[in-house]
Amino acid sequence: MKKRIIALSMAVMIVLSQTVSAVNFTDITNHWAKDSIMTLAKKGVVNGVTDTEFMPDGAVTRAQYLKMIMEATGVKTAPVRTGECLDADKNDWYCDYLQGALDCGLIPKDMVTGYSESVDYKVDENGNATYTKVIYKGAFNGDLPIKREEMAVLTQYMYQYTRTILTNSKTLSGKKTVFADNDKISEWAKVSVAQAVENGFMDGMDDNMFNPSFTATRAQAATVILRVLNK
Repeated sequence: MKKRIIALSMAVMIVLSQTVSAVNFTDITNHWAKDSIMTLAKKGVVNGVTDTEFMPDGAVTRAQYLKMIMEATGVKTAPVRTGECLDADKNDWYCDYLQGALDCGLIPKDMVTGYSESVDYKVDENGNATYTKVIYKGAFNGDLPIKREEMAVLTQYMYQYTRTILTNSKTLSGKKTVFADNDKISEWAKVSVAQAVENGFMDGMDDNMFNPSFTATRAQAATVILRVLNK
């Protein structure tokens, strides 16, 4: 029996090895993010759009990035609850990710169209609160392409949340960045952008521009996720 188990384990390892080595995206050969993409693909963290195409310069949606950054940082999902998950419901593949992020207060209100919140609570006979819960309303619009500044905010929120929970420590001051287009970064995103840059998760682009409103690409997302994992 022992020999059989060992043989089976070796067979599984061979299959996994063959699966990993089979990763071969023909459209990233000379791409600046090739190494990051290949590292994550071999780990099974990211997938191609086909077996041979990664589409590195394609857009990433809010929902797709939310899933990636939650898995990278370890933020837990939660079963979707009707009426408590903004515009997502059980038919949306990312609903448990969005519910989990909302439960932890990790979706910035500036990313929610028509944002509002209310508190559901119960009290005992003495008037003491025995149960409280914040319920958010509005639309997350998970299928929208995510902007670079939004990616910075979600990255920093998720990273800081798990770091604080696990180590009870905070990171960095969020000192001002020196990008030529600092004034183009939304006020609500400026601190997170600065911290994400200081943490080494994100960089500027050409001509010292951050380009906060540009759509984040699949290659950029892969690079950020790998940096977070390495952190």
